[in-house]
Amino acid sequence: MPERERYSYEFTVFNILEYLVKRKQLGPVSKYHLTTRVHLPSQRPDRVSSVLNLIVERGWVSVVKTEHASFYRITEEGEKEYNRWIKDFLDFVRSLYRK
Repeated sequence: MPERERYSYEFTVFNILEYLVKRKQLGPVSKYHLTTRVHLPSQRPDRVSSVLNLIVERGWVSVVKTEHASFYRITEEGEKEYNRWIKDFLDFVRSLYRK
């Protein structure tokens, strides 16, 4: 049986932030929604929970609690952080091609 590939914590954070930014106009999503719709291969639910807790603590995502579930929504700070990561990555890639 082939070994399952596990993505880094940072990659998981980035994927969740990206997903929430792209669908922010559609409203908050549940943890189940995130684990089934975000490309997070081989991530255990407890690892996704850990990432969600971290990004909520950082203020990048807010939690909307209802009687039956919690829903997650990107915050303005989370969107700024996501955009900063994208800019830093693009700057890095561009630096590879400068002479």
